[in-house]
Amino acid sequence: MLKRNDTAPFDLLSWLEGRSVAQGVFEDRKGRVRRRFTVEMNGRSDGNTLHLHERFVFDDGERQERTWHLMRGAEGSFSGRAEDSVGDAQGRFAEGVAYLSSVLKLKVGKRSVALTFDDAFYQAGPDLVINRSTMSKWGIRLGQILIQFRKDAQRSP
Repeated sequence: MLKRNDTAPFDLLSWLEGRSVAQGVFEDRKGRVRRRFTVEMNGRSDGNTLHLHERFVFDDGERQERTWHLMRGAEGSFSGRAEDSVGDAQGRFAEGVAYLSSVLKLKVGKRSVALTFDDAFYQAGPDLVINRSTMSKWGIRLGQILIQFRKDAQRSP
């Protein structure tokens, strides 16, 4: 089991251990829903690192997978890397919320584009986390992603 960060009332890394499921939407900059998706996640700790495997299924049938390696830092911080990240993602814990900023290279058409994601994860209950992510490119807001995460009680170890 990953050592809990006792200075943070909501410890996102501990919460993500085990299985969880999520549903979400991507809204463009005008607030129009452009995509819907589901995610299955499995978090496994190894010392001070959480390995989080994500499986996305989009409403158009597209599938994506990503594995994050999230490491605890000092004074309520954490960092992480995924195979499609550009540099290290930087995170921090705050009262009832965790923040994470990352740059990911995502496929857009036939090209791979580096997009910035600024995430806020809010604990809404013991088995529920709400995520709001702002997606941007060159500082220009492209849209927002809203996700509801739930612990997968039926499939947890």
